[in-house]
Amino acid sequence: MRKIQIYEEALCCPTGVCGPTVREDLMRTTTVQREVRNSTTVRIIRYNLAQNPGAFVHQAVVQRLLAAKGMACLPITTVDDQIVKTGEYPSYDEFETYTQLKLNGVPTVS
Repeated sequence: MRKIQIYEEALCCPTGVCGPTVREDLMRTTTVQREVRNSTTVRIIRYNLAQNPGAFVHQAVVQRLLAAKGMACLPITTVDDQIVKTGEYPSYDEFETYTQLKLNGVPTVS
């Protein structure tokens, strides 16, 4: 099973709809994560620095990148423990590449 992990900054919620503005990148990520939730071929796991600090400590590639570049490199996306993107969330097309699935589509905020 393909494993996609996203190491995120400290967030109050992962959906992107709380707070003063809606974050489209978080909404897209949450939507894709929910879409693949029942997949037998891929799993997306998100780690929030505020709620899951141990995940950052136990992943050596993430730990090294944070030591070298600091918090600006978050979010960090890995596919099967290899870093594929840093500093921003994956686009819809990147999620399709990483999951190797044709996704249904993600609503955008207007």
